[in-house]
Amino acid sequence: MIKRIAIFLIAVVLMSCGPRLVYPHLDWLIPWYLSDYISLDSDQKSMLGDRLSKLLDWHCRTQLPAYATTLRELRQDLARHSGQLNPAMLQAYSARLTVLWKELLQQIGPDITAILATATDAQIDELFVNLEKQNQKFKKEYVDLPPDELVQNRAERMVKRAKYLISKLNAEQKQAVTDWSSQLTPIAEDWLQNRRVVQAEARRLIASRHTDPGFKAAMQEFIINPEHMRSADYQRKIDINTTVTINFLVKLDRLLTTEQRSYLLDRLDSLAADFDALARSCNPATTPKPEFN
Repeated sequence: MIKRIAIFLIAVVLMSCGPRLVYPHLDWLIPWYLSDYISLDSDQKSMLGDRLSKLLDWHCRTQLPAYATTLRELRQDLARHSGQLNPAMLQAYSARLTVLWKELLQQIGPDITAILATATDAQIDELFVNLEKQNQKFKKEYVDLPPDELVQNRAERMVKRAKYLISKLNAEQKQAVTDWSSQLTPIAEDWLQNRRVVQAEARRLIASRHTDPGFKAAMQEFIINPEHMRSADYQRKIDINTTVTINFLVKLDRLLTTEQRSYLLDRLDSLAADFDALARSCNPATTPKPEFN
């Protein structure tokens, strides 16, 4: 849930070019996803369940209200500056959400490290076999296709996201989406290469879990700041695509009809209310401990 929330918010505010650009290799680090990659024993399941319950309680008390506040402030800015969205505004909201994401990683780091520290060599092998399967799936869907098909698929995904936020797009707006998709620098292959570099470093760190006293600190730093492993060229492409996306969102804001703007503001109100309701519904005393197969 937490990752999907964070991905959606970033997509709304800035990174509509896709969650894979925002979180290029962190999907396996989220605790409740870890059980999809490793066959946990009973003790590990119990440990993960206890830690996840505490994490969700913290998230409900701190981050969900912050997300709701951010959405309401975004809504106010969009209403106040109707048709005058600017890059600085988008960058400011992106920075706020990045802070929340980093805070989440700081909370997750000790949980992931604790589970990995108990893993057997067979479990670690299983983890990286499953990760490579995901790599191959990504390669098939985002690297191996012809460039024209990749551009079209990306545009179709953006139209779907935009439709959720502003309702049906008109011809001019669809053309803006097509232009945006065509202007993006191809990055999927770089993403995959970077992911494999990150996974190799993770495996190196995990291999020292029983012998290196500094394993926990090193692993937690790795979890919190994996972007430090990006190559300069990969980061340059990310920056280019971020600028292209910012410019697209500014243009799309200019192209909104009165009805679409009203739809967007209502959607943001509804999402903020959903976050508030979810935060109120979280009660560690009554919420059952998560179970893992």
